[in-house]
Amino acid sequence: MDIKKSQEGSIFVLTISGSIQHGDTPIFEEGIERTFNDGARFIVLDFKDLRYICSSALGVLIASKRKIRRREGDIRIVLTEGDVLRVFRITLLDRVFQFFDDLASAVKSFGDAAREA
Repeated sequence: MDIKKSQEGSIFVLTISGSIQHGDTPIFEEGIERTFNDGARFIVLDFKDLRYICSSALGVLIASKRKIRRREGDIRIVLTEGDVLRVFRITLLDRVFQFFDDLASAVKSFGDAAREA
């Protein structure tokens, strides 16, 4: 697993590639936690190059979504097809998170809320 962090205005982008195995979950969680500590309210997780995500990483995502909603923010996910998207659909998490085909669309989806932050 590889995590790269960038920022577009008030929107934080975490690009995760490879696989998130059970043993990678603490590193994944730490990456999101550091983003929270940087003051993030709006996060885009770019999963377009992610091949696998384990159930413990899904738990991290759910907890992170809850935490960021308390800050009146949100998490968006870039993901278009493949096994990872199937996992989100099977677990019904595609109803919890908003998915976008590309990074630009995900960033734009935050609209005025991100510009005012």
